[in-house]
Amino acid sequence: MGTRSLVWLAAALLAWLAAICAAPALENPPEGAEVRDLQVENAPHDLFVTFHLTKAFSQEISEQIESGLPVTFNHFVEVLNRRPAWFDPTLVKKVISTTVTYDTLTRQYRLTRAVNNETVETAVSDKREEMERFMTSVDRLRLCDPADLPGDRALYLRVKARVQKRFVFFFIPWNFETSWARVGLRIPESPPAP
Repeated sequence: MGTRSLVWLAAALLAWLAAICAAPALENPPEGAEVRDLQVENAPHDLFVTFHLTKAFSQEISEQIESGLPVTFNHFVEVLNRRPAWFDPTLVKKVISTTVTYDTLTRQYRLTRAVNNETVETAVSDKREEMERFMTSVDRLRLCDPADLPGDRALYLRVKARVQKRFVFFFIPWNFETSWARVGLRIPESPPAP
């Protein structure tokens, strides 16, 4: 084996190790942590989703927040077209990220909400209940115009949440993830153009 082959082999091995370290490890969520109260509102030109994440604040997450370390909850919302005996293509995908950072001097929670990496809301609160509601509740998030959804209208929506719990060796995130919550979508056909 030549020098060039050894260099390529070493580079491939390093890339593989980096990919393993970069991938977040997942564990089972705390008991009772799940997406609940999933509702879809179908307005004439808007499709909205509302849901709530329950029992996500374990003692470990609460301690991490109170120590001043930022904690992020990622909520994944997808609209898919059901295809029997085949992969269901994703038609709409949104990631709602809510982040809390506790200021130990002012005793206030600094809250940020982003949709697909674009900040849409910020808030400051000194009440833990308000912080928990901000982190776990999504109310009337606009997904799309239902008329723009392609496919044969065998549609469904699914939501799951991923919570960053801690870092292993200070740089590898160790997360938990809920299972998907699902609901069918009933979108009326658009009337034919006159």
